[in-house]
Order: sequence, then structure tokens, then C-alpha cells
Amino acid sequence: MKRLAYLLVLIITFSCTNKKPTTYKSPKITQIANYLDSLDGFSGAVLIAKNDSILFKKAYGYAHLGHKVKNRTNTKFNQGSIGKSFTAVATLQLIQQKKLKLTDKIGNFLPNYPNKTVRDSVTIAHLLTHTSGLPHFFVRKSFIEGSKDLYRFSKDFSSLYENEPMESKPGEKFSYRNTNYVILGRIIKTISGIEYNNYLEKNIYSVASIKNTGNYDLDHPIDNAAEGYTTSEIYPNKLKINIHTYPVRGDAHGGGYTTINDLYKFSQALQDYKLLNKEYTNLFTTPLNKDSHYGYGMQFPYPEEGTIYGHTGGHYGVGNEWRVYKQEGYTVIILTNKDANKGFLDARYFIEKTIAGSTPKLDNYFFTKKVIRTYLNSGLEQTKAMIKDSKFKLSEIELNTEGYEMIKRGFYKKAIDLFTLEVLFFPESHDAYDSLGEAYMKDGQIRKAIKNYQKSLEINPENLNGKEKLRELFAMNN
Repeated sequence: MKRLAYLLVLIITFSCTNKKPTTYKSPKITQIANYLDSLDGFSGAVLIAKNDSILFKKAYGYAHLGHKVKNRTNTKFNQGSIGKSFTAVATLQLIQQKKLKLTDKIGNFLPNYPNKTVRDSVTIAHLLTHTSGLPHFFVRKSFIEGSKDLYRFSKDFSSLYENEPMESKPGEKFSYRNTNYVILGRIIKTISGIEYNNYLEKNIYSVASIKNTGNYDLDHPIDNAAEGYTTSEIYPNKLKINIHTYPVRGDAHGGGYTTINDLYKFSQALQDYKLLNKEYTNLFTTPLNKDSHYGYGMQFPYPEEGTIYGHTGGHYGVGNEWRVYKQEGYTVIILTNKDANKGFLDARYFIEKTIAGSTPKLDNYFFTKKVIRTYLNSGLEQTKAMIKDSKFKLSEIELNTEGYEMIKRGFYKKAIDLFTLEVLFFPESHDAYDSLGEAYMKDGQIRKAIKNYQKSLEINPENLNGKEKLRELFAMNN
């Protein structure tokens, strides 16, 4: 009787886990669909179109884990920095209307800005391209430790950056900072005479027939919105809601909500020159040069070719992207409500590989994922041998991301090993030593933490995080 019951379980399990693969007219879509179905714990919605026809649209996982409410294709997701796309278009619209110039200084529109260097030197072009040198307000202690409902409107962020020292001279280097786009939002309001969100509604959303996108108040009910889930530091193998990591309301830097349908409409309106004329659409969707991955509010994964453009959005419990493949004619929208390393990156890179072909970057990403799995399952020595014998290279960012995932889950020894691999194969990276220092610090190995933070500062004396952590560590060690 037990054997019969066991066989019955096997038959049921086999029939449930070996479903016939989904088939579409396009072999590429079939391949993508079945890959997405195979991703463990993937949560979000995906839309793929080609030449103005939607070929694939599907939702996965849960919008609300507590009530087991499933994601749908019309579910609203936190868009993260995708909101910068709207801010960039709004800015370029004002430039197109000759109400603004790329060379205009901040002080022309914000004459009371307290920092004279910023007033007189930072231009609209600097803000759009993240080359202003302005400080990063999300890392301020007052923001991290303070209540997020203090930050509801653009003016509420001012205390986090206006009186802080600049990180670099305007135009000196690229540093991705939300501060740039918050200020652009203020300038849009000053020039247009209406609130930033009202400007978007009138000049972008209505033009593109967008109806389910906006910078909503997170502490008020949002119709048909997905919660965001990130790894819990309190219960290492569980997820927690990301509400306390985000400002209470989105703004010009991002953080609003949108749907895959709305982003597709936005992308189509942009390509059809409904939002900007041809000259400014081309300016928006063309790399600044062959080495620039970021233009006037647009990201380019391969700027030397310039055939793919779009914008990502990521935060705790947020992993998103809208992307146009000009050469192949595809538009891809991916919105998820978990951390980026919990399915979003896998989906993003697999779709890119299937549509546009493999690249060293993609090969290295999937190889690194395999290396991490090998390490977690078989240990460090076998992992080192695997790396030594491979023709592929490790992706530092993936190693680093997985190391911090281990820290969040309280697996400090595993984090130490992953960061040790990072240091071994990226010996000139100050980030690698900084991360290894943090893992040792979390594990209570103070001397080793100090040693690695010091090495990080040898490589990059401007590493502010390393300086701060060393002060803490020396205080603990005395």
C-alpha cells in the first residue's frame, strides 16, 4: 500500500512538473517564455513587442504575498529610476520650446540656491548627464535613519544636498546621483509655472495615453499596486516589505509607479515623435560618444554601437527596465517587485541574449552565476578550479551583489568567501576590499576588517565609506 501511494505521488509530481513547454509563433519568444517560466521565485510582469505588435505579455508571482494576490499585466509596480525618463523628456521639451538651454546654469532658475559654485557652474547638461558633481542624498545618515514620510515633495530633499560639499567639479566625471534629477524637477516647475507632476500629466501622460502612472503617496492606498519585497535582515531567509527604505512619494528622480502597458505606450510615443520632435528624440536616444553609457537621461549598454537604449530602475524590492532594440525592432518592458538579483537580472540578460545575440558581458554574467552556484554547493576550492579553467571572466558586480545578499541573510562566512574571490580576481578594485572589510566587520573580525578598509583607501583615498568605517573600527578596537 505504501509503495502504491509512493508511485502515485511520483506520477502526480511528474505530471505537474513536466508541463508541455509553451509555444509561440516566434521561436525567440518561445525560448524567452519558457526561460521566464523556469525562474524560481520570479515576480513581476514582462512585455515584448516587435514592430508595433505585442508578441508577449505575462505576469508572474505575487503583488501581495500576505493575501496571495497575484501580479497581473495591469499591476502597478514601483518604477524606481525609470521616472528619470519622464523628467528628461520634460526637460528636453522645454529646450525644444526654447524656454531652456543645455548650457543654462542652475542659478538662472534657482537664484537662492545656497552653494555659489552650483549656482554659477552647474548646467542643465550636467544635471541630465550626471556630471554635475553634486552629492548623493540617499546615503545621508539623516535620510537612512530618518522617517521616510519627511520626504514627500521635492523641497523636502533640499536639506540633504544643498549645503553639502560637492563630490567633484562640474563636468569632471560621471556620478549617477538622484540629486541631479530632483533639481531638474524644481527647474521644470519654475519654468512651466505648474507642479512637476501636473506637468507630466499634461505634457507626457495625456499625449501618450498613459493612465496608470504617477508619483503616488506610499502611505495612502494605491489602486492595484504591487508591494516591493527585499531580503529581511531580521529573518535571514524571509522577505520584508520595502516601504521603509523609500521616500514616501516619488519625484523627478523616480520612485513613482507604472505598468508594462503604460511604459510601452511611452516608448511608442517617443519613437513616433509625439513627445519630442525628431531632432530632440535623436538627441535623447543617441549616446554622447562611443564611451558614454549615459546620455541626456538615457542609458546605452553598448554605446559604441548605440543600437540599444532605455532606462533601468532599481532599489530594495525593485528591479525594472524599459529598453528599445533599434536594429532588431524590439521593445522590452520588465517590471518586478523583488530585488534585482532575484530574477530581474536573469530575465533582462537572457532576453537580451535571445534578441540581440551573446556578448562577452552576457557570457561573463551567466558564468559568474554558475560560479556562485558552484561555490554555494561545492565550496571555495572547487570554485577556484572552475574559474582557473574557464575562458570566461568573472563579473565583479554580480560577485559583489551576491556577497551582500549573504550579509543581509546573516551568512557572514559565505560573504567573506565571495568577497575574497572578488579581491583575488579584481585586486585593483577598492570596492572589493571595502566589501570584504564590511564582511569581516559583520563577522566580528575587527583586525581583518581594518586591514581591508585600509587597502581600499590605498587604492582610492576618496572612499568616504572606508574612512567612516575605519573610524568606527578604531573606536571599537580601543
